[in-house]
Amino acid sequence: VHEFNIKDVEDGFNTSHSIHRLTFGEPAPGVESPLEGTSRVVLKGAGMFHYYVKLVPTLYVKADGTKTYSNQYAVTQTAKNVMVKQGELTGLPGVFFVYEFNPFLIQKEEREVAFTSFLTSVSAIIGGTFTISRLVDTVIFSSMCAMMGAPPRTV
Repeated sequence: VHEFNIKDVEDGFNTSHSIHRLTFGEPAPGVESPLEGTSRVVLKGAGMFHYYVKLVPTLYVKADGTKTYSNQYAVTQTAKNVMVKQGELTGLPGVFFVYEFNPFLIQKEEREVAFTSFLTSVSAIIGGTFTISRLVDTVIFSSMCAMMGAPPRTV
């Protein structure tokens, strides 16, 4: 049984902490740990730190069919000094993690893209560039002709 006694923290309560790594599930490519390397230091008073973690189940499927189940997460954090006066607290000092599980599953799949698909994409980019440049050229030429009073020529 844990009992919190205010007299134990009259001079402050050091809740300084470092999060080296926090993961949920197996490591998978593209699944990051946003809290990795987080450090908070309490110099005086008593700190209360809340980390609100939203977990999203993730299935990662490699090109060879190997499946890895993991969890991605997003985090929102708040911090405040709960010791407003000597020996008087407005909250409970500590480091708290509040979890919320998302009911949806994200599935990431590795796929090999065919070379012809790459060529099609490059061709579309080049064609789009020429189309836009032709459109800009036509607008500028027509504007210049209108300003000079010359009739625009047709091609």
